[in-house]
Amino acid sequence: MSAYDDEFGRMMNEEFPTSPYGAPVQHHKPGLTRRGKAALGIGAAVLAGGGLIGYQAYSADAAANETKAQEIALKQQQLELEKIKELNRASETNRKAQTSENKTRQASINACVKDKDDQVGKEYGSPSYQDVIDACQAQYASTADGDDMESAASSKTANGGGGGVNEGVLLGGGVLVLFLVAAAKKGKRSNPA
Repeated sequence: MSAYDDEFGRMMNEEFPTSPYGAPVQHHKPGLTRRGKAALGIGAAVLAGGGLIGYQAYSADAAANETKAQEIALKQQQLELEKIKELNRASETNRKAQTSENKTRQASINACVKDKDDQVGKEYGSPSYQDVIDACQAQYASTADGDDMESAASSKTANGGGGGVNEGVLLGGGVLVLFLVAAAKKGKRSNPA
């Protein structure tokens, strides 16, 4: 064998080593090829971009829902304030009517006492001044006590009656509004045109 053949054999053995069985053993470098690395990089970028876009959409929806919830709470407080104003107005009207009724009643009692005071103490068995006052007060008895009217009004509103806004209806309306707003937003997103 020549030196050239020995050199050629050594190079071939280094390049294509043979196994004890005579077949050449091929050595591969561990890891990915350039294409594999590029594909993984593109996939990671797509996933990161999609995640960022999804998070931004979620944040925007959460902020919009929070704003709507605050608006509904503010409207509910305004309705409660209006209800309190109406109750105060009704109470004031009731108080004025009761005061007017009391003045009219007292004037009637005073006229009755004045008409009958000439009978006081004139003869034996005649009524006393207090008896005349009691008889006139019984004749012009009060039709309704103002405290009874106020307690009836407060018990009616406490039970959800009295023409006020029912809390259940208000809550249901708020949920319906939120549902409609969410459906409208979803419709806008699915139709980009």
